[in-house]
Amino acid sequence: MAWRMAKSLGSTGKLGLLGEINASAPNRSKASDGGIGDEAHSARVSDHNPCRCHRVVCARDFTHDPKGGFDAGEFAKWLAERTKKGELRVKYIIWNRKIASGQGQGDPAGLWRIYRGSNPHDKHCHVSVRHQEPLFDGEKPWGWPPEVNKGKEKV
Repeated sequence: MAWRMAKSLGSTGKLGLLGEINASAPNRSKASDGGIGDEAHSARVSDHNPCRCHRVVCARDFTHDPKGGFDAGEFAKWLAERTKKGELRVKYIIWNRKIASGQGQGDPAGLWRIYRGSNPHDKHCHVSVRHQEPLFDGEKPWGWPPEVNKGKEKV
């Protein structure tokens, strides 16, 4: 059975969170973008690996490129704040040596803490979505970028 990307994260550049980021910054670098894990990821537990039950990849990386219109730090901060307000799709966010959990995890939602993994995630922001089909495959818009959606933002 083939793997696929979680719909909420975007399987193409026009759908899901990837689609919203690409629409907001069409000329951004994608040098550190990623979905399915490489060989190193497959040797360990990672949301970049397809899950066994659905063969769905529940993580995506988005390249930090402020000159190209996408500041991963601002995005990570925005997404962490959304998790505090009840955004249920996020499992966790990693950015620049820090990690923030989503709702229903072991740590409070949206609270940044030190990330001790080998990759500092300073060239991209990592987003993992929760492993429940209505969450990883939900097609509800995320609301990025927030200034375009000001006043309309729903969690």
